[in-house]
Order: sequence, then C-alpha cells, then structure tokens
Amino acid sequence: MPSRKLITAIATPAVLTLASVAPALSTTPVSTASAAAAPAQAPRPNLVFIMADDLGWADLSTGLTNGGYGNDYNETPRIDQLAEEGQVFTEAYASVQCSPTRTALHTGQYATRPTNNVYAVGAVTGPASAPLRGVTQGRLGEDGRTAVPVGYQTLGETLQKAGYATGYSGKFHVAGSAEEIVTGHGFDENWGGSQNSHATYYFATNDQFNDSVSPSLDQFAGDYTQAYVDENIAPYSVGVSEAQLDALVGTDKHVTDAQTDAALDFMDRSKDEPFLAWVSEFAPHFPVNNAQARSDLLAKYQAKTAGQSPAKPSYGALTEGVDQSVARIVDYLEETPDPRNGGKPLADNTVVIFTSDNGGEEDPVNSGADNGPLREDKGQMYEGGIRVPWIVWSKNADLVRGGGRSNETIINSTDLYTTLASYAQAALPAGVPMDGIDLTPAFGKGTKINRTHFHHLPGYVGVQRPSSLVRDGRWKLYYQYTDGSFALYDLSKDLGETTDLAAQKPGLVHQLGEQLITWLDETDAPLATLRAGQPTRVIEGFTGTTYADGEVTRHRGDTLTIAAGDPVPFVLPKP
Repeated sequence: MPSRKLITAIATPAVLTLASVAPALSTTPVSTASAAAAPAQAPRPNLVFIMADDLGWADLSTGLTNGGYGNDYNETPRIDQLAEEGQVFTEAYASVQCSPTRTALHTGQYATRPTNNVYAVGAVTGPASAPLRGVTQGRLGEDGRTAVPVGYQTLGETLQKAGYATGYSGKFHVAGSAEEIVTGHGFDENWGGSQNSHATYYFATNDQFNDSVSPSLDQFAGDYTQAYVDENIAPYSVGVSEAQLDALVGTDKHVTDAQTDAALDFMDRSKDEPFLAWVSEFAPHFPVNNAQARSDLLAKYQAKTAGQSPAKPSYGALTEGVDQSVARIVDYLEETPDPRNGGKPLADNTVVIFTSDNGGEEDPVNSGADNGPLREDKGQMYEGGIRVPWIVWSKNADLVRGGGRSNETIINSTDLYTTLASYAQAALPAGVPMDGIDLTPAFGKGTKINRTHFHHLPGYVGVQRPSSLVRDGRWKLYYQYTDGSFALYDLSKDLGETTDLAAQKPGLVHQLGEQLITWLDETDAPLATLRAGQPTRVIEGFTGTTYADGEVTRHRGDTLTIAAGDPVPFVLPKP
C-alpha cells in the first residue's frame, strides 16, 4: 500500500498539568478506571507495542516525528502513514542504551529505583583509569548483565491479571533466560526473546536461527515460498522488480519477517479476548552489512541515489524491513473482523504504538543511523542518544486523536506501563512507586501534559561519564560528577546543544538543580564513588545543597571532604 501525502498542518494541543494526570513520584497506585480512553460500553482495547532497535531520530522518511528532518534515503511509507493518521510525540525519550529502556518499559520505573537498577547493557563501573567507580547494576552479578527482577510485577503481569492475552515477539534482552519471559515477566507466549542483546545474524540457516535468537522462533524460520512472497512481501514492495522478489523463493527467512509472522499468529489466535502484542524488532541494530539485509531490499538501496541523509544500503534495507513489518501488522488489524466488537475491524478497537529503544548509532561501519541535528548518538545523554520517534495510532478517534497531530508532551519509557494499564482498566501494583504518567488524555484528546523528565547514570558508558540531567519545558540541565560542572541548553532554539548557557543563567541553573536534587532523593538514586587511589577531594567554605547517601543536606560555609570509596555527591552551590 503506497504512502499517502504528508499532512503538514499541525494542530495545537490543549495543555494539562501533570498534577491533574498522575504524580510521577507518588508511591500511591494511580487509579486508572476514570482515565480509560475507550468509549462507554466498548470492549477494552487491544494493545500493540512495536519497538525498533537502534533506530535514529531522523531515520524515518516522514518529517512529522522529528521536527521536519525526514530521511531522504531510507523509505518508511507505512510508518509515515501511521504518523499521518495518528499522533506523534516530538519530545519522546528513551535511555542511553536498550537494556535500561526495556527495563523502564516493563517496570514503569526510572533506573534509580532499587527494583529497576539497570543503567546500561554492560557494567558501568568504568575503566581503572577513571577517577570515579560506577555502581554495580542489575541482578545478575558483577559483570553488569542486566535483567528485570523476577519478583517485580511487570506490565505484562499487570495486563495478565486484568484478563489480557500477552504475546512477545523478538528481542527481550533483560531476562535471565528465554524461559523467564513466560515464567517471570508476564507473557503467555514468547517467540525469539531471550537474555541476548541482539541477533548476531539476521537469517535462519536450515530453518533455524542461531543461538542469539531463542529457538521458540524457529517454527517461523522456514525458507521463503512463492506463496509467502506473494502474500507477505510483494504487496509492500516499492522499487523492487518482480525478478528480485522471485529470487527470494527458496532462500533463508529473515528474522524480521519471522517475528512478524509470530506476532500475527498470536493476534489471530487471541482476538476473542483483549490482547497485548509486544513486537520488539531486532533491526536495525548492528551488525549492519550486506549479509544481514534481505536481497530484494538490498538491491533496491544499492541502486538508489544518495541524498543529504547518510546512505548505507544495508541499513536502509533493514529499516524498510521494519516498515514492512509494521505494514503487515496494521493491515491485519484493518482487515480482520473483531469478534469482541460486533465484527468491526480490529483496528477500530486497537491502540498501536511505534518507537525506538534509544538514539541511533551513527557508526557508518557497524550501523548507519541518523539522528539529524541532534548532538551525539547511542550511549550518550545528549539528545542524539536518548530522543526517539514515538507514534500512537488507532482507527478509533476516542482511543487516539489522530490526523497527524503533533504533541509536545515530554514522555519517556516509564509512561508505557501506566498508560497501557489505563487503557486496559487494570489495577497497578499496590504500594509500588510508578514513575510514569497516564498518557491517555494526550493520546485520546491531543492534550499536552506538562511534566519534567529526568535521567541519571551513576557510571560510565563508552565516553559518557557519570551524569544526571533534568528536562523542564525548553530547558535541559546536565550535571557531570567527575568535575561538578553544569551545562544548560535551550532546546527550543538550540536543538543541537551547541551553546551552553549555564554561566549566563545561574539562577535558572540553581532552580533546575534543586529539581534534580529532589528527584535524586525521592528515587534513592545511587552515586558513583571516588575510585581507590584517587586523592581526597576537599571543598572549603561551601554554601549550597548536596545529595549523597540518600540524603539532601543544606550547607553554609561547610568543608566537604570526599575520600576514596565515598559517593561523589551532587553539589549545587548557592548562586
């Protein structure tokens, strides 16, 4: 199905304050019954969550999701169509890498919570030469392997308790094993998900994927047949010859197609009850090279003329493969009668969300993503590392107010839990702090919700050092623990974070710093410590506020002493 003409008119949403939606740091469960977005008497909606892996902010060909920086090389017509028909969130955040994003999605909590405690894919302790030592994260030991705590009630378990069928397709990563996804994290079925961080090879061999993909997906790993190509690939192909499509017959199945097959099979078997289909794409995560791309799409991009965006044929092919996955899912929803809703199409009572798990990796050798004007990429706390596309779509205007509407609500991964629980009219776990807010007023009415976003890394990820940040409206404040420095950016004028305004606006730095200290305290954020062998740090005559050891302290002319092994505090001088 071809893409429709982009809608350029953007509606201005109403504004709703955070206090009238859900307190982000409250330990009281959020009531969801009154916030359910489905129309009266309608059955509870089906929920489909689709997440690409390492897709850059400017990798989609639409400009609706990224401030007009659509990609002129990659082609994503059906994701573009979702944006045109649905609602896009231009201020959406994930984490610096995939595992903290995934843990936040499943728990509804920031990484700073002890029941989350996932900050990166591997250990964040840092090199021996680093002045600070990062924390020990996760629950699987000193090597930094990360996993959602088994005893925690995940989003999947919450929806299970509310009567939803739950199915998982694709990369999971934050589990101790493939079996744990079903036994401990709330999914009735799992195809391909495991503790592994990515698919090391995208194709099946002899009807089996390699051991980076759970063997549960192998039942969908059979070679391409003519019937399969005609039904599932040809209808979504643009700029691909009939001969290139025919050449797929008898060749190995691509993992993107297999996991889409699994998701569709689950939805078809589960449509007699409300369902959650979680589709976690392996693509376009590295390795990104010609051997990983489906041959018809690779040939298309190899023949394509480059524009202004990065032009890597294998990356374009993997990205369009994800687009075809989305197309097949949406077509199924639009064409399949809903037995719970009078035979209307499933799309009339389904909410679809599309996003990415972190910023794209702009490595032309191993990846090939594009974050457009955003600074840096995956692994860093600048916008290029954590800002992601976010699209929500439904054929039911009561569920999603669409029409290409742009919404500037600042959202992050923790919001998925509370939002899907609200749609499902599911009770949140009692006595558990939930950091996400209920986005159904934004999804269903186009309301802009004013809220503050935080991020904290008490360790090292590549070149990223221990840092915290707060985003409040147009302003973004960074704090670096290694040297106690602040940086302030006005994202409304400086999306690329090129001009540090901290020295010019000390009062605003202090105001945002107080918000950040309050959040660190309320979430019991752990801190990196001064590494053994480092000289003791002394700050004399300090007046201001510090956070360390789970406490906020006000100082007036005090001497601060930080010895090896001590947590290095957040230090906010009085302006």
